[in-house]
Amino acid sequence: MPETIRITWCRDPSRAGELASFFARNVGPEYISHAELQGPRAASPNQWHENLGKILLQEIEPRLATARQLGPSKMDKLVLTADGTDGLLAVSLVTFADDAPVPFATVEDLVVRQSNRGQGIGKSVMEWIVAQALARNVHRLFLESGSSNERAHHFFEREGFRTCSIVMMRSI
Repeated sequence: MPETIRITWCRDPSRAGELASFFARNVGPEYISHAELQGPRAASPNQWHENLGKILLQEIEPRLATARQLGPSKMDKLVLTADGTDGLLAVSLVTFADDAPVPFATVEDLVVRQSNRGQGIGKSVMEWIVAQALARNVHRLFLESGSSNERAHHFFEREGFRTCSIVMMRSI
């Protein structure tokens, strides 16, 4: 990795615009998965909504506004940032479902700055998320990835993720 990074849960609502803009600038259409299609982010399986930055801001703002110290709770919807000497390197949205019959976490999004991909930043972020999950006694971590996002699929497989279901969609 080219630089030291600081990974932390973001609790600063004033960063919402920066995080939303970073996210929108660093994802291509291959990133689109069923979650983006179930919400307002994507217009189609291969096209983002034209107002993606504003949509992401509306998602991120409430997460930061209600961020609290980690501890016992039914569900935490958190935003992770990885900052380096060169600024923001990665953003991840993670939800912990501590009160589920089998507690789990979902990595809803993991976005690494395009120019820093392949440098170990995503791996560091994922390892940090795993450590946070284990500290909460969470032993299942889920994520989804766009069907054409081959580079991400290989990364997630190297990180120990395995396909456990297939999601299909029919436009009618």
